[in-house]
Amino acid sequence: MSTDFNAEHEAMRRMAAFLAEAREIQSLYEHAHMAIPEPLKRLFGMHGAASQPTSSHIAPPEKPPMPPEAEADWIWISQEYATVTSVVLAVLRAAKGALRAKDVSERVIAILPTVPYGTVANVGSRLNDKEIQRTEDGWKLLHPENAGVIYQGRFWGPPAIFDKFELAAHRRNAVLHILRQFPTGLQTVQILGELQKCNSWVRAPINKDLLKEDMEFLQEKDKVRRRGNSKKWEVVAGQESP
Repeated sequence: MSTDFNAEHEAMRRMAAFLAEAREIQSLYEHAHMAIPEPLKRLFGMHGAASQPTSSHIAPPEKPPMPPEAEADWIWISQEYATVTSVVLAVLRAAKGALRAKDVSERVIAILPTVPYGTVANVGSRLNDKEIQRTEDGWKLLHPENAGVIYQGRFWGPPAIFDKFELAAHRRNAVLHILRQFPTGLQTVQILGELQKCNSWVRAPINKDLLKEDMEFLQEKDKVRRRGNSKKWEVVAGQESP
């Protein structure tokens, strides 16, 4: 009797492990947008039925304090990842009027300390009569709706004004947030699938090539690492979002 009980217990344990592994395989196929093999369909009673896309259970990260003028759809990144152009426009938006070129440069460099004065001047030349107007009184913003806001160490704005480098920072922030929800780690294809399911709040382009660059960047910055000898990624403990 004892032998029968042990065998039954072992059979149930192995079946549970088998089903868990099968579910993970199914998830990998779905994340990769590949057709689920027929044996898996039969196993889960899916034969003859199309696999329905699922929405993510991951809520967006909690928003930090928003600038008073922010709209509900605005996104944010750390100000250090904002481009010089974006910071110039944000500085002029905050000025609410003409600002001397020297003052523009000083305020931009206070936000991005490694930027040379000449780079700020080049932005003024490039955007003159497009986004700004340079007069005897200084630089004046022509289209405030195209400028973001620097607020409490972050660059805020509608997704449409973010360039590809800023959107990459936004997407990497989402990657770290997603990985924090999975303490045992995720493979790259799983991260991609979760990102795609979070398109209600991840407002950056998403594809496997961009994600590959993101993971390399985050690894170089010691934000993520491989989990042991596996192919899974995990967040390095104590690291902040990019």
